[in-house]
Amino acid sequence: MSMRVIAVDDEPLALQRLEWCLRNLPDVELVGKARDGRRGLELIRSSEPDVVLLDIEMPELNGFEVIEALSDGELPQIVFVTAFDHFAVQAFAAGGVDYLLKPVEQERLQAALDRARVRLELRDARAHVAELKTLVNALRQGRKTQLEKRYESELWVREGEVRVRIPVSQVERIEADGDYVRLHVGTRVRLLRAKLGDLAQQLDPRLFVRIHRSEIVRHDLVAAIRRQDSGRAFAVMPGGREIPISKRYLSQVVRALRLGKQPPEAERA
Repeated sequence: MSMRVIAVDDEPLALQRLEWCLRNLPDVELVGKARDGRRGLELIRSSEPDVVLLDIEMPELNGFEVIEALSDGELPQIVFVTAFDHFAVQAFAAGGVDYLLKPVEQERLQAALDRARVRLELRDARAHVAELKTLVNALRQGRKTQLEKRYESELWVREGEVRVRIPVSQVERIEADGDYVRLHVGTRVRLLRAKLGDLAQQLDPRLFVRIHRSEIVRHDLVAAIRRQDSGRAFAVMPGGREIPISKRYLSQVVRALRLGKQPPEAERA
């Protein structure tokens, strides 16, 4: 009997890779796929799959929220698809729910589905629900801890013989200036010796987004995205100031803002 599988991932290439891998596995039927958590939730409820390959970071609803929205009787076997590493491995190696690290390898996917098949045959529904919720809590806490440790919470700027601490939460935008960057903090501008590209890797993407090669802005200060008929796009900032968004970064700007609070899109000019 074929095992019914749904794949939920907001990255098109990741979703295509899962589809390709599943196509080559015996006794497995892909009965649906979704690009966001809300559509994934609808598919789970309408298709009643045996297994869901579930991404964690998605717009609308993330993987955790999808699981929490399902009643105990609706929960299928969940195989998380994640870009996280050590804490995901530790959490799932100790439990019964499996995980796949991106990019997904077909052999690893086969092993995860074999494990799911065994669990389906031996499943104690009540134990499965309790186990899944425990592991989701562990993974969520691990993810939160990793994010908190990974990104800078403060920057130190040299002013003469003094080093001044700048809380990252107070920085509104950052501009490249040769071997330095300009930190806009309220009405003041402070110079920090750093490359914008290097600094971008140290900033929490939940707070900041790079909009072109020489500027980073804070999510919550983008009031709107204005598009011109020519295709050019601009981030509308407080006071009406507009900053160009380069084509290279436009898709990731829109994605980042959708994961946070989506600003309204202004009319085309």
